[in-house]
Amino acid sequence: MSTEQKPDFELPPSNALRVYRWADLPNLTAPALYRITDPGQEPREIYASKHKRQVLEGLMRSPLFAASYCRLSDQVLPLRRDDGVNIECKMYRGDADTGRQKYGIYFLVSKVELIQANEVAA
Repeated sequence: MSTEQKPDFELPPSNALRVYRWADLPNLTAPALYRITDPGQEPREIYASKHKRQVLEGLMRSPLFAASYCRLSDQVLPLRRDDGVNIECKMYRGDADTGRQKYGIYFLVSKVELIQANEVAA
């Protein structure tokens, strides 16, 4: 019989990005078309631009800390509600960097593919 005890909480993923400013996210703000795919549903297409696109592109690269100086939730909510993107927020305990007892990390659950981007050369 094992005496090893499991902790009552998970550790967050080591690749989770803490966003202090919009520049911490991909610098992609021009309108772009994405395909969203979820099991048991028909794929659908959405457009995203500005901060909404930055958050979507960020989530495509890594999980994002929910508590952010940029108020990521203002972009996550419409992606979930209006566009049907499945974004999960998992809760964790004991943020060593901020001292918070509880904190959340956003995870992209839907499969998201970039179809077309209208990037402007700088």
